[in-house]
Amino acid sequence: MPSDHDSGPASGALLSCLGFPGWGGLHLVVPSRGQPFALARRLRLCQRSEGADGGQLLPALLRLHRDLEPLNPAQWPWAGESATAWPRTWGHRYLLICRWGAATPLRIAAWQRQGDAGGWTRLCPPIPLSCFGERFPAPPADGPGRAPGGTDQETTRATPRPTTIRAMAPTAQ
Repeated sequence: MPSDHDSGPASGALLSCLGFPGWGGLHLVVPSRGQPFALARRLRLCQRSEGADGGQLLPALLRLHRDLEPLNPAQWPWAGESATAWPRTWGHRYLLICRWGAATPLRIAAWQRQGDAGGWTRLCPPIPLSCFGERFPAPPADGPGRAPGGTDQETTRATPRPTTIRAMAPTAQ
């Protein structure tokens, strides 16, 4: 059961993914558990359970976390005229970049919403994904975003069946 913190007005996020082979720029809405420590845990679960690294992280993320939804290009908030165009439910923004062939192919940057006016403060510049979880460690067990006992419960209902996973693969690689 999500804690009050996870279901609060700013628990969602926007995750922009760029540079992944076979995928164009993709902007994903993270409807809940969008705090940095929770996103770091999601990404770590993908790398650990799927063995996904580099260009394979995005497909693994979509397979493992079915609550992520692509953002309709007609609703891109940065095309709006003011900061209020950004949904109030997004407390964070992330930019996940895959630089194929680089020594550290995955980098991530993070921003946090400041107040209702929609201003954004940078939490971290683009850093290697491996450092992201260290920069934003999870709160203690039974804290916000954690199930009782401190276990990760994010993939129990969201994990698709193997036939669904094959159907989600991109057509152009």
